[in-house]
Amino acid sequence: MKVILFKTVFSISIILILAGCKNQNKGTSKKNENDKQQVLKETSYNNPVIRHIRTADPSAHIWNDGKVWMYTSRDAEDAVNYNSMDGYRAFSSTDMVNWTDHGEVFHSRDISWGVPGWMWAPTAIYKNGKYYLLYPHSVKGNKDDMRCGVAVSDVPEGPFKYVGWIEGVEGQWLDPCVFKDDDGKTYLYWGVREPKVALLKDNLLELAEKPRTIDYGYKNFFEASYMHKRNGIYYFSYNAGLGGFYAMGNNPYGPFEYKGGLNPKQRQDHHSIINYKGQNYFFYHWQGWNEGSKFRRNTAIEYLYYNEDCTIQEIYATKEGVSKINQ
Repeated sequence: MKVILFKTVFSISIILILAGCKNQNKGTSKKNENDKQQVLKETSYNNPVIRHIRTADPSAHIWNDGKVWMYTSRDAEDAVNYNSMDGYRAFSSTDMVNWTDHGEVFHSRDISWGVPGWMWAPTAIYKNGKYYLLYPHSVKGNKDDMRCGVAVSDVPEGPFKYVGWIEGVEGQWLDPCVFKDDDGKTYLYWGVREPKVALLKDNLLELAEKPRTIDYGYKNFFEASYMHKRNGIYYFSYNAGLGGFYAMGNNPYGPFEYKGGLNPKQRQDHHSIINYKGQNYFFYHWQGWNEGSKFRRNTAIEYLYYNEDCTIQEIYATKEGVSKINQ
């Protein structure tokens, strides 16, 4: 009886949230074909957005200075595996096309317990008046023995200083995503093949509860959990190994209703999503530029559009990317 009641309340909540989407979705529907053709005529090829070095796993954010900040992992130019990934970098932009490279902000040498390399996908948050990087790193050089480390800085461009790691978030490569809700509560999402979530304490160094397995309504999760919120709806998205998929719910824990492909044609996907100056953007990496590979990737950006029912239109990798924002 409790299960039936829970499902009924959950279904009613989703219906009520979705019903409000039509009124809150102005300006987010996709442009018609004529408009799209005009945009393409006016823009050059802007993807990838970072070309002077190989970067992947972009974690995009809008901080208090009004800029878009992006923290990425770093692929070596001669990489033949992921072991050599090292040195997180920070980039900022005010127009989505021209990016300032603030250089390396954190490196494996800054961590006392880890090995060189093995600095995989980072996530970032502004909390307690400081900027934090949370990241997976290997203890002994194995994808199965990773910890979720934490580093902090007083400024978005770093450098970041190691402050510890989160007990209870260990194992296979983790791919953490940190999410701060409107009420200030902060959640950590992570996992490989089985997604996990837990509330974090305010110090971001400890779990505030036992991790929960996420019910996302399907069985294709592989890695790269991501959470964003829009109009009261929580979007849980991830990489299924052969592209990005997503589900929707009415709270940060789920359960979530599976919706299908986000960018299902992109073989690799580790994305983040922001709304900047009224437009939604999708950050990801691809391997198809300048003799790239799955170990030598570059960051790219696409527009993201919501439908009237608050679902997301499928995204496809393009060379055109996004246009420069006029200041």
